[in-house]
Amino acid sequence: MEPEVYPPDTKEILPSDVLKTGIPGFDELFSIGGIPKGNIVIVAGGPGVGKSTFCRQICNNLASKKHPCLYVSFEESVERIEKSMISFGWDVERYEREGVFVIQKMNPLDILRIKFGSIGGGESAAEITAKIEPITIPRGFNPEVIVVDSLTAIVAATISKAKNYRIYLQQLFSFFEETKATTFLITETDEIPKRYSSTGIEEFLADGIIVLYNIQKGSVRESALEIVKMRYTRHEKR
Repeated sequence: MEPEVYPPDTKEILPSDVLKTGIPGFDELFSIGGIPKGNIVIVAGGPGVGKSTFCRQICNNLASKKHPCLYVSFEESVERIEKSMISFGWDVERYEREGVFVIQKMNPLDILRIKFGSIGGGESAAEITAKIEPITIPRGFNPEVIVVDSLTAIVAATISKAKNYRIYLQQLFSFFEETKATTFLITETDEIPKRYSSTGIEEFLADGIIVLYNIQKGSVRESALEIVKMRYTRHEKR
C-alpha cells in the first residue's frame, strides 16, 4: 500500500527531525519513518481502547534510549501509572532514577483556580493567563516528549466556563510550540467518533490526530489504529 493520504505541508524533514516511537509497525505507517519532531498530536478513542498505554509505551521506548519524557496526568496518581507500566515489564523506576522520565500528577481544578480564580479583581482572564504557564516542567528538565493525560479532564473541570477552557487551550498549544517537544494529547471520544476532541478546537490546532478503536466483530473485539492527519509527512490509513 502506498503511503498517501494528505500531502505534507511545505517543510523539509531531515532524519534528525523524525521521532521514532519504537512501537512495532507504527513508525512504518509514515513516509518519513516516524512522527515529525515538535508536532502536537491528539490521541483519541473511546474508553478502554489503550490510549494511555499507547502513550506510555512511547515514553518507555524513548526513555530506555535516554530521551527525556514528561508524563502529565490530570486523573491517575503517579503510583498507579508506575504500577501500570511495571505490569508491562517496563523499567519505569530506573528511568525515573536516571532522570529521563518524569511523571507529574496535576489537579485540573487547582490549575484553573490559579489561572482564573482571581478574576473579579482588576485583571482580565487574558492578563492572568499571560503570567502563568499552563503546565509545569521541572526546572532543568528538557523533555523531548510530553504526554497530557487527558484534555478530557480539563474539559470536565471547566464545563460551566467554556471560555476559560478555550483560553487555556490556546495557551497550552502555544506553550508546547515553545518547548519544541513532540506532544501527545489524550482525548476521550465515542467508540466510533464523529469528532476527535471535546470541542473540535483541539483537532483544528493539532498537527496530528491518531485514533484508536476496539471494535466488536461478531463474538470478538478487534483493535485498530487510524492516522487521520499528520502534518509534514504522508501516511498510510489503517
